[in-house]
Amino acid sequence: MLDGRVVDNKLLHLEEPSSSSWVKDNFVVGDVLGSGTFGTVYAVECRRSPGTLYAMKELTRNSLPKYVATELRILQRCGGEHNIVRMHAAHREKDRVFIVMDYFEHTPMREILASITTKEILEYMKNLLIALQYLHSKRIIHRDVKPSNFLFDRKRKRFCLIDFGLCEELGRCSSPVKNVRLRSINGTQRRAAKRLCLESGTGMGGEDSENDESRVVEQRKGSERHRLDTSLKCNCFAQPRVCSICQKRPVHHVNKAGTPGFRAPEVLLKSSEQTPLMDIWAAGITFLSLLCGRHPVMRPADDHEAIAQLSTVFGTAPLQLLATKINASLLFCPAFPGLDIVKFVRAVRNGIGSRADGHECRICCNLFFENASGVCLCKTSEQSSLRELAPDERQVFEVLKKCLVVDPSERYDAEMLGAFLS
Repeated sequence: MLDGRVVDNKLLHLEEPSSSSWVKDNFVVGDVLGSGTFGTVYAVECRRSPGTLYAMKELTRNSLPKYVATELRILQRCGGEHNIVRMHAAHREKDRVFIVMDYFEHTPMREILASITTKEILEYMKNLLIALQYLHSKRIIHRDVKPSNFLFDRKRKRFCLIDFGLCEELGRCSSPVKNVRLRSINGTQRRAAKRLCLESGTGMGGEDSENDESRVVEQRKGSERHRLDTSLKCNCFAQPRVCSICQKRPVHHVNKAGTPGFRAPEVLLKSSEQTPLMDIWAAGITFLSLLCGRHPVMRPADDHEAIAQLSTVFGTAPLQLLATKINASLLFCPAFPGLDIVKFVRAVRNGIGSRADGHECRICCNLFFENASGVCLCKTSEQSSLRELAPDERQVFEVLKKCLVVDPSERYDAEMLGAFLS
């Protein structure tokens, strides 16, 4: 039962949930459980059933109706199944929308990152993939998979996928809000690479999701701004610059909704073909965070830096091949083979340390902080590193590698990964 003393006085002013008559009549509002770009979640106690707790999300008032409708529809369709949070009620009051869901008691992510075991990582992997396989079977992309959106209750061995504000339903036409039934409760590579979290600290970044409102926006034909003389030829192809002609070309817009550092390569490269496999990439980055004990692992300032960071970890060649597949040109200078993922994880978690042999890798020395001695993390040693792992740990890294395949056409899906883990 929520003690009235824990109800923050700030919740009583006009803009907080308790200023809603519906909320006030039905709930005692408690502490803030979390907040982000699209809303704030509160612990609430049901007045009609003292001691019964729920999590109540108030959506930000600038949320677009179609995204509110999508979130509610998906919670109605999928909530309460396969590790997906259950919705109990939704209420709209003028321009405010409240969603009441299960209160899921969970272990703080900071504690998990500091002490999670290999066995727990395997369980976390299995249960996140169960949730994603179920969503993907319904042709739903979550688009915001990350550690803070997949809760883990260590004591009870329970898991819960939350936050469906960025979800995308494949093959569905946009539906107006009135079709959703609301109900109430009545009963540059080197510099970019150095932003990887190899420096000391706990690395508990407060990242926010982004909903790029350039979601597949169709360009206006004949726009004066983008009208070009077709006789003009680009003079910057395969050059590390953008010419004035290309700057006037129509911008290619795609849906880039998601959290920086977790976006898949095909999203960063603006591929028009985006599938549920982008969730698998984000799941892989989530698993990488657990292994490294650091969240986030990658902290890109923008999409260009994100691509540079991916090229450092996964190599420049796979990204260039993917770019070619989607009719894009991607240049890197210098080329880089990628990293031994096992050594990379250990370096992030424990520090790079000092060289054990006489070989100094100038590439790795220049790429990473605290690597003046030139410890080599290059991908050439990866197979050897994997063979030296214990069986459970090797399985974790094999799943990680199958999630983090740059080309989505070669990436494992949730069903295949689930079968691999079983």
